[in-house]
Amino acid sequence: MKNFNFKVLVLILTGTSALALAIGIGRFTYTPILPFMLEELHITKTVSGLIASWNFFGYLCGSLLSILPIFTKRIKFVFFVSIVFSISTTFLMSINDEIIFFIIVRFVSGLSSAFVLIFGTALILPSIQAFGKKSLSTSHFIGVGFGIVISSILVTILGDLGLRWNDLWIGVALLSVILAIPIFIFTPNESLAHSYSQNSKYRNYVGFSLITISYGLYGFGYVILGTFISAMARETTGLESTEMYVWLLVGLAGMPMVIFWPWFGKKIGNDLALFLACAIMGLGILMPVLLQNKVGITSASILLGSTFIPITALALLEGQSRYSGSVRVSTAILTSSFSLGQMIGPYFGGVIIDLYDSYNIALTISSISLFVASILMINPTRLFSRKFTDIL
Repeated sequence: MKNFNFKVLVLILTGTSALALAIGIGRFTYTPILPFMLEELHITKTVSGLIASWNFFGYLCGSLLSILPIFTKRIKFVFFVSIVFSISTTFLMSINDEIIFFIIVRFVSGLSSAFVLIFGTALILPSIQAFGKKSLSTSHFIGVGFGIVISSILVTILGDLGLRWNDLWIGVALLSVILAIPIFIFTPNESLAHSYSQNSKYRNYVGFSLITISYGLYGFGYVILGTFISAMARETTGLESTEMYVWLLVGLAGMPMVIFWPWFGKKIGNDLALFLACAIMGLGILMPVLLQNKVGITSASILLGSTFIPITALALLEGQSRYSGSVRVSTAILTSSFSLGQMIGPYFGGVIIDLYDSYNIALTISSISLFVASILMINPTRLFSRKFTDIL
């Protein structure tokens, strides 16, 4: 029993390191470093949103490319190469301050982070489920919050020491190198990833389509605050002191909730848990609009963190249960929709923020999209017979 638990724990920690490296740091460290870049490089919100959008465009391309037959084999090799690219692109953000260079690097970073998530999940999730621990199969998503926490702390410390924006990128790149060590040692072999598929007795076309659309709306809804929250804290009178901890709170709130929400979903149904989580996030993103003080932005950080990482994990599980086929394909389809929403969100948000010189309108639109997403997360088999949804 001890050996069994240890093997599951090693799998979870390996996946945690991978997502911390590629998502928590590779994707989201842009958020705490952005205020330094805005101030030192004098770029606009529209431009900074555009740079972020190209990262998510790369994420979209990576999601689509991962479905290609060429990636049916050698999943572990592609996963390792993606880890190396993720570390490299994080470091490359420090060597040049040209906007075009940022766009190219963030695009490649997005591409590699999608590969890490999809192929890493294809390796880790079936391996954990093979031990009969399906409820723990997405526990490695703790890595997103963990990566956010440690990179946020590092950026704050280095920023307080007076280091420039490019030094901050070097710092988090070195952190990524450390995280890569257990990944290369403990990643499981890919035999299970090839053989594992969701052996559904039915194909829920409507249900899978709805969660795919909802996942895209969720990607759009969370990412505007997820991109600009640190910049908003720095620039808003009365909120300046919150800059050092608002993004840290997002990561801290997210880590335990990655365990809670799947457990809660098992009790009431993953789709209902997704409905509640999206609605709570929608309320959270509206908090800085309703309460334009420290309570508002702190509440937004906690509610965003406690839902956005778990929604990703839950949606992949729920989508897998509605899809008759490999977990790699269902993950790739859902991630494509998610990344499309993410790609549109930052640029749209940047334009709206610059246009109105306020975050309120952008956050209100984000909140509305999340409330719509919450409704679409509900499995239609709760309202209609399974036979009816299969026909559609």
